[in-house]
Amino acid sequence: MNKSVVALFLVCGVCVMTSRQASAQTAPWSDRGYINVGWGVESGSSAMTDSRTSTIYEETATINSAATFTSGSLFDVGVGIRVWRNLTVGAAYHQEQNDTDGQLTGSIPSPTFFNRPRALNEIVPGLNRKEAAAHLMVGWVMPFGPKFDVIISGGPSFFRVEQDAVSNVAIGESGGTFTTQETITTSKKSQTGFNAGADATYIVWQNDSVRLGAGGFVRYTAADVSLPMLTSEQPTDVGGMQFGFGARLRF
Repeated sequence: MNKSVVALFLVCGVCVMTSRQASAQTAPWSDRGYINVGWGVESGSSAMTDSRTSTIYEETATINSAATFTSGSLFDVGVGIRVWRNLTVGAAYHQEQNDTDGQLTGSIPSPTFFNRPRALNEIVPGLNRKEAAAHLMVGWVMPFGPKFDVIISGGPSFFRVEQDAVSNVAIGESGGTFTTQETITTSKKSQTGFNAGADATYIVWQNDSVRLGAGGFVRYTAADVSLPMLTSEQPTDVGGMQFGFGARLRF
């Protein structure tokens, strides 16, 4: 079974157990629902590598492609409603983008000398990666006084990833040295994962209809995706540990 599916079942089980235990201990939540808007960062990194061999001048040429995508900033928005006591159902959306430099290494045979390959070591700048995900969340609100509360939530996440990769490298000769021409391909892939996290809110202003506040969130979300590179699809992790802050509206 896919590890994301297993983690999803664990997250849902923890949420159910938490809500049952908290229902007898937590003060009632009086709001009907919430709207959250925030900005933050996603930590973590994911490395991708692939290799290709071919025959040049009756010898074997080897080309290795590698790229590591690290953390980036994100935008996050969420909405939810109270369905029973302090139990909420909601949805959130986050979008994150970053870029990196790819690296090509390997060996290229010589047209003049047998068994004397030339080293390949080049940087491919500006590989871009965009990550977006919609999160469905079942949560439990825990008020700590009239102005401060925490929502513990979890559920499935639906990722959409768009990423650049080196899909081909053409080798040429010029003035006794080899040249390279890289082909950059943008691939798109959708995958289901999971999310689990907590969101804290402090109310700073209110009237009879709405309450406005500020807050922060921590959320872990993940999925396994495979994207094409030189010769085949290679695995990469999407999501990660997310931290952020922003505005909160309660109604």
